[in-house]
Amino acid sequence: MILKLAWKNSWRNRRRTLITVSAIAFAVMSAVLMRSVNQGMEEKMLESIVKNNMGYIQIHANGFWDDQMLDNGFESSDVDIASILALSNVDKIDKKLETGTLSSFENYTRGTYIMSYDQTTGIPEKITNNITEGRFPNVGADEILMGEELADYLNVDIGDTLVFFGQGYHGAMAAGLYSLSGKIDMQMPELNRVIAYMCMEDLQYFLSAPEIVTALVIDLKNPDLLEKTRSEIQALLGDDFEVMTWKEMNPELEQLMITSESKGLVMNFILYMIITFVMFGTILMATQERKFELGVLTAIGMKKHKSMAMVVLENVFISIIGVIVGVILASPIAYYFYLNPIELSGEQAELMEKMGFEAVIPFSVDPQIALNHAMVVLVISLVLILYPILVIRRLKPVEAMKL
Repeated sequence: MILKLAWKNSWRNRRRTLITVSAIAFAVMSAVLMRSVNQGMEEKMLESIVKNNMGYIQIHANGFWDDQMLDNGFESSDVDIASILALSNVDKIDKKLETGTLSSFENYTRGTYIMSYDQTTGIPEKITNNITEGRFPNVGADEILMGEELADYLNVDIGDTLVFFGQGYHGAMAAGLYSLSGKIDMQMPELNRVIAYMCMEDLQYFLSAPEIVTALVIDLKNPDLLEKTRSEIQALLGDDFEVMTWKEMNPELEQLMITSESKGLVMNFILYMIITFVMFGTILMATQERKFELGVLTAIGMKKHKSMAMVVLENVFISIIGVIVGVILASPIAYYFYLNPIELSGEQAELMEKMGFEAVIPFSVDPQIALNHAMVVLVISLVLILYPILVIRRLKPVEAMKL
């Protein structure tokens, strides 16, 4: 009976109920979309900088991060990779070798950052998915993959042979001829201007550094367990190696993400302050209007706790309807922009690209976003319900029926 009464009472004043539902729905929709944008950008940052470049965790020889020289590399066989892979949160380990050289073709020369890829763990999708021309290099064929803008600057075409010159391991001379097998677009102009990829074995041969790597790059199954996994790896390796998380290696990115999240929290706080006042106004009016009705119900023998339950259910119904409508409105919008990220242009695009990010605004479709904001609205609703509960508790039937 209480449940039926609460449902019918919710729609006695349809206009007021619809206004409240609309306000809740708008706030939830705005909050979900705002957090979807923030989280989408955070995920894109991690994908661009962390997952596609440095990994969540890296293992270096002691002192390498402060003095990133090839001579400070280490032999991969010195690390028990199998034991690290056995950890529950470790997904994959890639060997990493990188160095700076000069690349030259005819009358053009530019400093080039050569990175390796480890074919033993599978060719990274960041490479195979971004090849725009040509093909993937064959191992042992003296072939190289090069960023589009670097290739355009050197005026080199697929099949042309370039000269690479630099310093190898322990002062050895590094020089070689490599043909261009393909061009790649890393969707980051700053990187495209200097990047080239070579398979691990070919780069080790070029640098006279057999078995040498500069880092072991670790991907995780659950990034939320980052610090726990880092501690487990450090315990396995002892003090012979330094184990660093992406937050330690790129504190600027972490600070950028914290700032972005803080801005989103401030905006959400403003939205929920608005919805709080709207809901409280509705509850206040409804309670004052119904004092006579509640007084009559109490006078004829209805227990106060049942009246309280009825009012609580009414507000819960309205809140749930508003939340559901808000989520339904936000979901298709978020999903559309998840599939079709907003492309930036002009100065905003240039700024994003200079920071090393793709000039797009992606959305996230993480269901946890909608769930979190739904819970916030329900909590606000339950807190505001304290007002009519206190009114009913102090209600005196005779005084209420004199109104």
